[in-house]
Amino acid sequence: MKLRRLLIALIAISVFAACHHGPRRIRPTVDPALLQMSKEQVWSKAEELFSNHKWQRARTYYTYLYENHPNDVLGRRSLLRIADTFYEQGDQVNLVEAQYKYRDFINRYPSSDQADYAMLRIAMCSYRQMERPDRDQQKTKEALEKFNDMVRTYPNSPLRAEADSKRQDVLDRLAKHEHLVARYYIKRKSYNAAVQRLNFLIDTYPNYKDRAGSFYDIGTALSRLGRKGEARLYYERVVTEFPQSDYADRAKRRLSDISA
Repeated sequence: MKLRRLLIALIAISVFAACHHGPRRIRPTVDPALLQMSKEQVWSKAEELFSNHKWQRARTYYTYLYENHPNDVLGRRSLLRIADTFYEQGDQVNLVEAQYKYRDFINRYPSSDQADYAMLRIAMCSYRQMERPDRDQQKTKEALEKFNDMVRTYPNSPLRAEADSKRQDVLDRLAKHEHLVARYYIKRKSYNAAVQRLNFLIDTYPNYKDRAGSFYDIGTALSRLGRKGEARLYYERVVTEFPQSDYADRAKRRLSDISA
């Protein structure tokens, strides 16, 4: 038993002695072919891989360029392209990583003429993670905040039109969520709650694409509460403002019922 303990002790001392100088550093391996290429050739190869949707392989080349030439034009562009590769992969994990990389680009190169592009892509990462209108709208609200940041920071950007268009999609998604909740309340005969929700919808989202439907529904909720005069006003707005909508004929029938 004593001999066994002695052997264990000797082994432990040997291991300690071997590790005395600390763990060996493992250097990341670099493709030898990269070392033989100029930075322009590396960039060209990365772009070729990117155009062929080989995102991970392209990222290897962009990363090499950025890490070795961070202050060069191609190095800066490579950091942005690294973010693009994550964005193009498109799943939730990669979109989060893309968002981080775009933010890193802006922080490192705030005066870049592509900073507005990076900020738009930050918003688009949240946009692509939005849930359906009947689901949780956390990512939708996050997207709205980030589109607002982009428009506020770069009001004259050539990308402004795209940002505005996507921002309206986000607003419609949020408005549709409110509309679905209001219709749920109407179905459950919680008319006061429906009116409150629809008033918020109408005031907050003036460009909502189903505005005719929101007017018709608030008219319905008000009518069920016995507030016929107010209901009439909304039915009339459906008829006059949205005469071609699917709700116009239904609103006319409701107006006839109120008058009867």
